Amino acid sequence: MYKYLSFILFLTTTFIHAPVQADVSARAGGKGAAQSMRIIASGGSITEVIYALGKEQYLVATDSTSLYPAEAAALPKLGYFRQLSTEGILGFAPTHLFGAQATGPETLATQLESAGIKVHIFTEQRDLSGLQQMISEMGQLLDTPNKAQALNTQIEQQVAKLMYEARIRSQDSREKQSAITALFVMSDSDRGLTVAGGNTVPQSLFDDAGIINAAKDLPDYKVMDNESILAANPDIIFVASHRAKEPDALARLCQHPALKATNAGRNCVISTMESSSALGLSPRYPDALKRIIQKTAAFYAPELAHAQ
Repeated sequence: MYKYLSFILFLTTTFIHAPVQADVSARAGGKGAAQSMRIIASGGSITEVIYALGKEQYLVATDSTSLYPAEAAALPKLGYFRQLSTEGILGFAPTHLFGAQATGPETLATQLESAGIKVHIFTEQRDLSGLQQMISEMGQLLDTPNKAQALNTQIEQQVAKLMYEARIRSQDSREKQSAITALFVMSDSDRGLTVAGGNTVPQSLFDDAGIINAAKDLPDYKVMDNESILAANPDIIFVASHRAKEPDALARLCQHPALKATNAGRNCVISTMESSSALGLSPRYPDALKRIIQKTAAFYAPELAHAQ
């Protein structure tokens, strides 16, 4: 009871000293809607899209995963997006919270809405069309639909060009080389390797690059047993950059009991991918796709391996 009364008192004092303007037009997407916005962004992809649409001036704080662009890393941080504090958020007197689907805890949205904050949670998406949907939705909320449409067109054109190049390259060498198999490793623990399965951003990137995901039959991000890794026999391994900070991290991964017997492990064909662009949908999707295509170039033509 004491904790509940303290929370109510906090809400009262917060909004006495820092009143929040009700911005009805923001939800409707009316002109000038964003002028009074004070936005909390929860999720690195959410933050990146806000920057890409040129509305970063309305950000007052973000979660701890919002580290790109560099300006976003300098904003006040509220902690991990799955476990945000209501009191911490209200301390910034926001008008809106834009959050990824996993934003939590479960009571967060209800508490913020009770305090007069407009909460918009974006449905989790894991492919290019989902990214475009999120950008369009954000464009409406920020009253920048034309800029959102232009950004979507730009991303779509970049991806189409990369996919075309990858398809031509694959067709030219199909008689010499079977389809490339790749494995995206999230982490290594005593339980085994946690990898990106189907319905993940890496799966979408592999599809667009024209290569096979060795873990495609697994749902989401799961531990893959050694026998399955050996059977899939990946040709190349990709690793999230935040898991490869130690100097010998990649070399040690190549010596993993399951990986060292695969094509990738025997030759230690392994490459890092910037974590936020490879694991979360953002306007940098074409950059992540380009890196995968570049890193698999040597399988088709050795002379392309250094054209990066």
